[in-house]
Amino acid sequence: MQTEKDKTIHLQRLSSDTGYYNNVFKKTEKIVSVTLYIMSETKETKATETHIQTIKDRALRTHELSLETLMLQPHEQPEGILRFQYAVVALDSTLRVAHMSKVIPTDIFTLLVDQLDTVLRYVNNHYLQNQGIAVDEMVDGLVSKSKVSKASATPSTRQRRVNIPAGDISTDAYLVYSQMTDRAERIKTVLEAKPQATVKDISEVITDVSEKTIQRELNSLIEKGQVVREGERRWSKYSVKK
Repeated sequence: MQTEKDKTIHLQRLSSDTGYYNNVFKKTEKIVSVTLYIMSETKETKATETHIQTIKDRALRTHELSLETLMLQPHEQPEGILRFQYAVVALDSTLRVAHMSKVIPTDIFTLLVDQLDTVLRYVNNHYLQNQGIAVDEMVDGLVSKSKVSKASATPSTRQRRVNIPAGDISTDAYLVYSQMTDRAERIKTVLEAKPQATVKDISEVITDVSEKTIQRELNSLIEKGQVVREGERRWSKYSVKK
């Protein structure tokens, strides 16, 4: 005799796949947030408005399709993921054209396309058995591979820092620096945006480490002469030494 449990159908949607959720959906969400933030900070002129609007539209479309993939059932996943992947490639292509038109600085362009490439490769390797789209295939017909290699490689060895508007320590602003693996550099970035910040101020932006860890990094930076402290204990405020 069948029980109610036996009659239950378990649908394995992508939303329950931790690897996909973290490495594809959440990473795409972050990329889109950064892209929209950068576009909002880019001065609109007759020469740039078309680029800016196209990038915004494609970024939002990419996010929309990434949301849709979370609800895909197993038999729907290949087609649905491929639609999402085409959107990622379209956004990548648009960013490349904008970069060549000098609408987007090289450092920001490199950060964004590197992250998009990471998403594409993860999807190819884990969900499409390498039958999906690769960035190299998309680039052919847009710009020569030599130009793409030069644009991608140069910043990695000599990358200039992006300036966050003074006083802006919002999550979107900080996401521009999400690729920084050096915790000390991340803390200095926050202090440059908001001088005389407390440990609590910093922890509200850098959420992946504890306040104690931030305090230890600050103490180290003070010893190195890179950060100055005003006040004592809980009333301490920190700034980058000029």
